Amino acid sequence: MNFTKVIVVSLLSVLWSVTAFAQGGGQPVEVSANTLQAGTYNGEPIRRLLGNVVMRQGGTTVTSDSAYQYANDRNRLEVFSNVNITQETMHATSNTASYDGTKRVANMRGNVVLRDQEMTLSTPALDYDLNAKRAYYTQTGNIVGPDYTIKSQFGTYTTTDKVLSFKKNVVYKGQNAEVLSDTMAYNTVTKVVEFFGPTTIKSPDGTLYATRGTYNTVTRESNFRGNASIKTPDYLIRGDVLTYDKVQEFYTATRNVSMTAIKDSTVITGNVAKYWRSQGRAKVYGSPVMRSISAKDTMYLSADTLYSVENMVDKTKKGMLYAYPDVRIFKSDMQALCDSLTYNLNDSVIYMNRNPRLWASKNQLTADSVILRLQNNTLRQMQLFGNSFAVSQDTLENFNQIKGRNMTAHFGEGKIRRVDVNGNGESLYFALQGDTTNMGMNRAFCSDMRMLFDNGQVQFITFLTEPDAKLVPPHELKEPERRLKGFEWLSEQRPTRSVVLEPRTGKRNVADQGQPKSGTTKSTKAATPAKSTPKAKTPAVSPKKQPTRTQSPPPKTPVQQKGTGLKKFEVE
Repeated sequence: MNFTKVIVVSLLSVLWSVTAFAQGGGQPVEVSANTLQAGTYNGEPIRRLLGNVVMRQGGTTVTSDSAYQYANDRNRLEVFSNVNITQETMHATSNTASYDGTKRVANMRGNVVLRDQEMTLSTPALDYDLNAKRAYYTQTGNIVGPDYTIKSQFGTYTTTDKVLSFKKNVVYKGQNAEVLSDTMAYNTVTKVVEFFGPTTIKSPDGTLYATRGTYNTVTRESNFRGNASIKTPDYLIRGDVLTYDKVQEFYTATRNVSMTAIKDSTVITGNVAKYWRSQGRAKVYGSPVMRSISAKDTMYLSADTLYSVENMVDKTKKGMLYAYPDVRIFKSDMQALCDSLTYNLNDSVIYMNRNPRLWASKNQLTADSVILRLQNNTLRQMQLFGNSFAVSQDTLENFNQIKGRNMTAHFGEGKIRRVDVNGNGESLYFALQGDTTNMGMNRAFCSDMRMLFDNGQVQFITFLTEPDAKLVPPHELKEPERRLKGFEWLSEQRPTRSVVLEPRTGKRNVADQGQPKSGTTKSTKAATPAKSTPKAKTPAVSPKKQPTRTQSPPPKTPVQQKGTGLKKFEVE
């Protein structure tokens, strides 16, 4: 390239200036420099400006060590060395730049730094639209603000509304949070982050994830959408929509909600979840289901509302779960229904209230209230208080029945092993031969008794006080005598896994539906009962006055009564 020196305007560095008018009726670009030379650049005629180059257009000023001004379009310039662009409160520097005064666009290259009152942006290359007052970069950019830094692959900054937009590998670091995102916008005035792609936010409040939403970096209020989640020290909360109020320390999740307890891997799902972190309380409703997961089995518990309370005194211990109303439970070895319950997660004790009904293997148990004790998620003991009643069905569809004031059932490997009856005990048991022949019915009244089970069937009965018992031959059996007072067979109510998991519509109430009247039955085949023999050792005791059968509320602290005057009557 050859340049011809045309004129030297100043003998003593006198400023030379020239004025050009923007094509299309735009503002003129005023150019001044120490020296002007003529030449060509990329095949186009140019004016070469040397020394203290200053270009002004309206409120914009561009300075540099040298520049090329195109002769055919004097609003186009190539600017070199120590480039500075100033517009109102914005100031940018770079090694080189291209400036189009007609389009009002500056393309800055090499060590670009843009500063305004809110932040400083540094990047290898930057394009700046002076009309829109918008800067954008396509190489890695770093932004430093008063209390934050942002790094991304692509970015845009509009100086009028103070909004920064970023895309790909976005990292925001502030005083209260670190944000990792794919696509994000940040308002330097409101301090609000808005993201439009997969985003993770790490803060003292927990780790948050979502694909869409907003986060206020000052107040730490959040509004997330799209597979949103937050992990706190106690819970992992998920939902399609997730909000967080820092002042109240209150979380709300809606649609496809799940809350996973970190301590015990208990999972609660539903449509709406509310969590008061400072109070350690959580409420889930809208078809909520709790899943207590173990290696051997999973217990499913559902109700209209599940309410969890953490142990705020000792955070190392688990808290309480309340379920109400229309509670349903399903495990492979146990199913249950009741109106409401309390579940002590730390001690694995469940308190069932109002019309509890339970099924364990081949046995149905009912009472006014029930306490279940679990161990390793397996039923270990069941205590029944008030109007306790146990029923099982043999191979001939006879109903073996036990009732009393209170009962305690003991389990081994999920199967019933022993039942202790305390107070007003009655039993009705059919003696079978070869599982096919009815040898008679044993009926006994005894205050306290004990039954031993094998494979869900009674094997031995031990009367702990003097009994009133008799064996009724098959030909003397009459239908009213085959049932104890208060007998109900509720097999139609026994919940399946699908019933426990089904959505709650408010129209179906398992607690009231399909309940037969007292004394009615629905025959179902049971497994092979315990072997019996016609030579039962049940003594033929003449009928005596039956003991008074009273109903009393369960004591606050149930105490198993120990029988006196122990006498055994075994049925083999």
